[in-house]
Amino acid sequence: MERCGLIKICVAWVALESMPFAQATPNGNTNPFTCAGGPTESCHPVEMTDTVTPLEQQQGDLAVNLAHSLAKEKRYNEALQTYREFVRVFPWHIRVREARENMARIYEKRQRFDLAARQYEELYRALGVSQLGLAYNLEAARLHELQGEEERAVRIYKELNSIDPNSEAAKRARERMESLNLVQKSGDYLKREAFTDQSEKSSPQKE
Repeated sequence: MERCGLIKICVAWVALESMPFAQATPNGNTNPFTCAGGPTESCHPVEMTDTVTPLEQQQGDLAVNLAHSLAKEKRYNEALQTYREFVRVFPWHIRVREARENMARIYEKRQRFDLAARQYEELYRALGVSQLGLAYNLEAARLHELQGEEERAVRIYKELNSIDPNSEAAKRARERMESLNLVQKSGDYLKREAFTDQSEKSSPQKE
């Protein structure tokens, strides 16, 4: 059976019940049980991994390259569809990070800051507590700021600072928190000034 996506690349999917879960071993050191070679063969279970086959690697490369071309031609809707399909079909491909980064850039260009932040959050979840992972989380916080969600951004900044205070991401997070604090203080000051001016204008004038 084959499944085809928007990237127009078909991936063969073998039915689960037809897959051999064991293979014969020539030395016969393991216990005999029914396997692909028959009931008289000595077998051991086949390890199931998330590795990408050479064919899948090639198909994934074609998909990402197609998405890049569409993005360069400013066919952003088609590019995003292709990137999304690639990530869905080839979640373990080595270029998933590249695809998500480009998706984030397109979303930010279109001012969909929430969707752009989601891509960086997925990258952070995939990479975990590493310098690159923390940098992606910092990018997500920046986009939350642009979305007007300062409180959500500050939570990420505080998290970065608690995870690794000496990291570059934590340093930049502290700078952003200081900037947000100054903006808030400036806003409060301007509000007080405006309120004072309004009060003076509305108060009765003494003769």
